[in-house]
This record gives sequence, structure tokens and C-alpha cells, in this order.
Amino acid sequence: MPQIGEIVTTERAIELCEHYGFNHLAERIEDNPDHFKEWEFDGCSMTPTEVVSDLIKVPSLTEICLRHDLGYAYGNPGNEEERLLVDKKFQNELLDGGASEFAAKAMFYAVRVGGKEELCLPFSWSFARMYPCKLGVGLILKQ
Repeated sequence: MPQIGEIVTTERAIELCEHYGFNHLAERIEDNPDHFKEWEFDGCSMTPTEVVSDLIKVPSLTEICLRHDLGYAYGNPGNEEERLLVDKKFQNELLDGGASEFAAKAMFYAVRVGGKEELCLPFSWSFARMYPCKLGVGLILKQ
């Protein structure tokens, strides 16, 4: 598992996806490696991950966030159904990890609002896509 602050290369992402059984993501990357860029693993985006882990009593929070990040990094642009599945899996993993229903729902809604593709943030849906996006516009795919 990468440490917070570590760069995740495309090759490393394939290894991580395969390790976690996200074979569909590994295949997506392998089929079009030039569509993806490296990215920095930031734990649970916009939160002090270790503090939040203690507060919600989920010792495996960093790993749960990594799996969620892999889903987001290599998610199919414009596919809200896939994004919702990734977010629901995140919520369920939080619950399984020991989070209260309230904490899991709060974090689910945070990623639903903050991870929208059109926000074009470093942790938005499809954030590892190579093609640039403009803040508030979303990804601009090559024609």
C-alpha cells in the first residue's frame, strides 16, 4: 500500500488494482495506458486521515480511502452509475471497518458532493485521466 504523499504511477496502479481485485480497472488502464497520468495518494482527500481514523474508529481508513481513490482515479468519465457503486462500496467498507452509521453516511455524502467530475478537483471522478479539464467544466476528452 502506498504511503500518504507517495506518487502512484500507472504501473503501480495496475498492481494495486489487481491486488484489490479491481481487474476491470487494471484492464482499463492496460488497454489505454496513455489515457492516464500518475497521481499523489493523499489518504482521505481534504481530511487529516489519521485523526479522522481515530475519531470514527476505523483503523483501516487509509486503505479504504486508497481503494476508493483507485475507483475514482480510473473511473469511466461521465459514468455516474459506476461512481455511485464506488461510493456505496466506500460507505459499506466504512461500516464494516467500524464506523457508525452516521459517520459512514456523512463520508458517503461528502464524496458524492465533493467528488463530482465537473468540479475538476485533484480527487474528482476520473482524476487520473491524462486529458486536461477546466475548473467547473469537467474533462475535455480528445476527439
